[in-house]
Amino acid sequence: MNDDLDQSAVEQLRRCVHQPRYRVAWLVGPPRRGKTRFARAIAQQEGWRYLDYTLTPGYFDSLQTTIAAYQPAELVAAIRSWCEQTTAPVLVVDELDALLACWTLVQRKVWARQMARLASLPCGLLLVSHVLAVETLMPVLPDSDIRYCLSF
Repeated sequence: MNDDLDQSAVEQLRRCVHQPRYRVAWLVGPPRRGKTRFARAIAQQEGWRYLDYTLTPGYFDSLQTTIAAYQPAELVAAIRSWCEQTTAPVLVVDELDALLACWTLVQRKVWARQMARLASLPCGLLLVSHVLAVETLMPVLPDSDIRYCLSF
């Protein structure tokens, strides 16, 4: 057990990603608050798959020629596909902000709404971002339920 992990935060995330319908949780907050460290630690502790979207080859780098036209629905489909390919009970996707920063606020909200209500995933999903804030996510979360969003 990693003593550095806030156990109440771990429990909150466990409950969210193991829901029967909407299995998506968010870890958000300003840069340099420890979100990545926490995401990596919880993934290691729980046996979840950690994916660094920006640094892992084959993800963000594959958009080099199409990033200007890349749309929220395409990222939703890609993330669903990654969930289908993982054998871990939860997929943690970190460093999405390189792509989110290329989109308008409207595109970010559209994507967040689609992700928050993504049903029937084969595994839980934890999305990590500093571009999206709790205030942006609250209206798009199922039942505007703050428990789906952990702020650092």
